[in-house]
Amino acid sequence: MKKNKNRLTYKKSGVDIAKASSLISVLKDKRKRSGVLSGIGGFASLFAIDNKKYKNPVIVCGTDGVGTKLKLATLLNQHNSIGQDLLAMCVNDVITTGADPILFLDYLATGSINLKIHKTVLKGIKSACDKHNIILIGGETAEMPGMYSKNDYDLAGFCVGLVDKKNILDKKNVKKDNLLVGINSSGIHSNGFSLINNLINKKFLSLNKKINNIDIKKALIKPTLIYSDIIKKISMVVRLKSMSHITGGGITENLPRVIPDNLTAKVIRNSWVMPKIFKIIQEKSRLTDDDMLKTFNCGLGMIIIIDKKDELKVHNIIKKNGFRSYTIGKIIKRMKNQSICYD
Repeated sequence: MKKNKNRLTYKKSGVDIAKASSLISVLKDKRKRSGVLSGIGGFASLFAIDNKKYKNPVIVCGTDGVGTKLKLATLLNQHNSIGQDLLAMCVNDVITTGADPILFLDYLATGSINLKIHKTVLKGIKSACDKHNIILIGGETAEMPGMYSKNDYDLAGFCVGLVDKKNILDKKNVKKDNLLVGINSSGIHSNGFSLINNLINKKFLSLNKKINNIDIKKALIKPTLIYSDIIKKISMVVRLKSMSHITGGGITENLPRVIPDNLTAKVIRNSWVMPKIFKIIQEKSRLTDDDMLKTFNCGLGMIIIIDKKDELKVHNIIKKNGFRSYTIGKIIKRMKNQSICYD
């Protein structure tokens, strides 16, 4: 075949296969991981379930992204913690079933691979997985010229967990007088950023200022907490009734998802400390308290439902492991058509 300088190649069309291969090299794990039969590099990944640990195994799957927090990461040119955000959003959903998060896969889409930025992102994902003993077993990098503006990218994650069938958390186990215990968030986490970005665009909120001694950009980009380890430690001591990951929709929309239709979650508004960053956002956006509670986590990233007799034990475990917790209310008999009420 004749060489033709004018030929139109895949690389000239904007897809650099060599660059993509270089990118995923940072993800390969030389360690031998239990259960992994085939990992990164093949067409699909293989994992063998430990039938001694899970005698009646149920596979639990969750997928999520980090939404428009990516716009903030790009604006600040801070991409090192966005991988933890991605892992957290998926893992924190999966563990609400009682499952152990086992495997993770990522999807990164961009118009053109930027090795510096995208290696930083993928290293962040790998680091977060390693820290929480979750196997990054595969993923996909999609280079799509013309689909994204320069340096823009999107992320999605996929978490696979395992739970023994008898240990599945089911909302039918929630009873009247069970307690609601909230575990602190690190801040905004990865929800509500469309509103926050709008505040920034309209210059109602400045990233380069401190308000009430709060460094705004640091507070906003702070990574989402991953609750799998602390929940595991609690579950080894007490039997959890149910659990809610407080994501988009805030406490108001997420807590009712794990409560039976004949009961109501009664939440005491002043029972926990709401971080200053939420108060700043509320002031700048002029949102009501009710709006805040159905938009942001307001300082609580996970809410667990427990038996009253386990309250002290649960708070002690959480405190010993570096988190803060608050008894924020209880389960009561159904009130009208309300699955949640505030006092």
